[in-house]
Amino acid sequence: TIDQELLRKYIQYARTNVRPDLRNNAFDQEKVASLYVALRRESANSGGVPIAVRHVESIMRMAEAHAKMHLRDYVRDDDMDVA
Repeated sequence: TIDQELLRKYIQYARTNVRPDLRNNAFDQEKVASLYVALRRESANSGGVPIAVRHVESIMRMAEAHAKMHLRDYVRDDDMDVA
């Protein structure tokens, strides 16, 4: 287990000092595009809620948050996979 005070300091450090960069990264834009197409196709076939661009933007924000938890300066492909 992690000491509460250490966890608090870790979170505070990540909030103030870590800003993962998604734009200048070599993350796979083709992966994002294919994910968007696959999600739209699946939602159309199942009759569910249509997937909008904002859903993909949410996935990108989750990838940034995952990179921030690992104190990285950039978003990697595995961050996108986790999101």
